[in-house]
Amino acid sequence: MVAITRGSAIQILLASATTNLPIDKDTNVKNEYSRYSPASKFVRKEVQRIIEKGDPTLSGPILRLAFHDATVRSISDSPWIGGADGSIRYELDWSENRGLSKPLKVIEEIYELQNSIFQDDEYALSFADTLALSGAASVEAAKGPKIPIKLGRRDVDVADSRFLDKSIESESDRSTLTTSLPSAALDSLGLRNYFGRLGLSESEFVALSGAHDLGRHVTLTDMPRSCLRNLTRVCLENAPVLAPFIAKNPDTFSNTYFETLLRWNKRELERGEAAFIPTDVAMVVDDGLKQYVEQFASDEILFFREFKNAYQKVFETTATTVWRY
Repeated sequence: MVAITRGSAIQILLASATTNLPIDKDTNVKNEYSRYSPASKFVRKEVQRIIEKGDPTLSGPILRLAFHDATVRSISDSPWIGGADGSIRYELDWSENRGLSKPLKVIEEIYELQNSIFQDDEYALSFADTLALSGAASVEAAKGPKIPIKLGRRDVDVADSRFLDKSIESESDRSTLTTSLPSAALDSLGLRNYFGRLGLSESEFVALSGAHDLGRHVTLTDMPRSCLRNLTRVCLENAPVLAPFIAKNPDTFSNTYFETLLRWNKRELERGEAAFIPTDVAMVVDDGLKQYVEQFASDEILFFREFKNAYQKVFETTATTVWRY
């Protein structure tokens, strides 16, 4: 981690609080901006430094970690309860969260570092804010869009529920919702049901699925024999080989995911080019969703804009500030 003294941090704080302030006469609004701006800039720069100069493969896992914190809304009739609140720290035993120990450790270190620099509670960010910012910064570090977000989240100190308090029934098992995180087996109606309750339009949740352009998944390649006999959580977390979801540039955020998905639908993919899950396929075999896949495949700027909008919508339900940082 970069070494920053208390004195240099104060200089950063003063400079950030007095430059580029929003054009607003209201003192409280300016004070809010001054309060959050220094730490938020520090977190973004630290995430980008770690990814760009350290480990580019972290961009996908950090983004996944942030999403798995923000999308959990366990009360069926009240999807505005829950969200980006830092509860992911207590949910690593969920099967959906396997492989997230490493990015969580990175974000916890960044959180502790900014907390030690901006020691006054008036200026330090919550863990939930740090994680939400880190997810956005990981996208930018991977050559994706810059995503400013609102802050002011409060941390929780317990896990959310992995399961909805009551199922949201639908036409089939594949469109019925039972878990707080989306099942990989959801069909197109299930995707509409899940993301619709988060307030996302069809184009927005298709854009969010473009996050699958980043990252890797566990394979059995070179797995120790003991793990092959008993595939434990430890084995999955420490898999020696991780295969990319999209083989081309798995650490660069782009619209390649959508291009590849359309090629899959035309049966044009070579073996190993992609490792799609049912929710990916569901979007390209449904004409209503396929239109957005086609739009994003042909227009990366449009994809970036819609992804940014969707990210803000998902993460800002727990934010309290006026300004985005």
